[in-house]
Amino acid sequence: MNDSVPGKNTNNLKPYNIIIAIVTVVIVILAVLFFPKSVPFWPFNVSDILILLVSLFLISLFIERTVEVVMIVWREKSKQQLVNELNAEKKKSEQIAKGSRDITSNEEQATKNLNNYNAETKTFALPTAFALGIIISALGIRTLQPLIDPAIYKTFPSLQKALFTGADTLITGALLGGGSKGIHEIIEAFLNTVEKYRTYIKKDKK
Repeated sequence: MNDSVPGKNTNNLKPYNIIIAIVTVVIVILAVLFFPKSVPFWPFNVSDILILLVSLFLISLFIERTVEVVMIVWREKSKQQLVNELNAEKKKSEQIAKGSRDITSNEEQATKNLNNYNAETKTFALPTAFALGIIISALGIRTLQPLIDPAIYKTFPSLQKALFTGADTLITGALLGGGSKGIHEIIEAFLNTVEKYRTYIKKDKK
């Protein structure tokens, strides 16, 4: 019985892996045939990157709060009903005399129902946040384009511009929809890298 579970999971991943492989091969072929030259970076400095990352961080916070409000309006009433049911079962199973209580099967079921509902809410919240991130990115908030020389970007072929914009929109939407915690980790990693680089330069000069 247990041996069959890993096999099932592997089979479920096969279509996904095939799609990823096909998309990767197509992108590589397009890059080799149509875009043989690399794209030069814009000569940005540390403050430019921080401004970009902090801006994304703030937008991500706005998205998180928006999704939270939507989930409260949509799901809070049903959640509160489950919480009330759980509290009612806890009261039934209290043993005041002993100072402790036994968990009843009804209480276990009520706890399971609440946990399942919270998990279900998260499955709705993440795609909602991702969709909002994609929408905001499509409106003009980008991550990759600010790093590219604008004069060079204007010379891109139409197809390359379209693919670049699509990839930029997808990456930015994923960053924004993934939550402020992920962007905060990127900021910390960037600052740590900059500090290590500065330390290395100082030692090298000595």
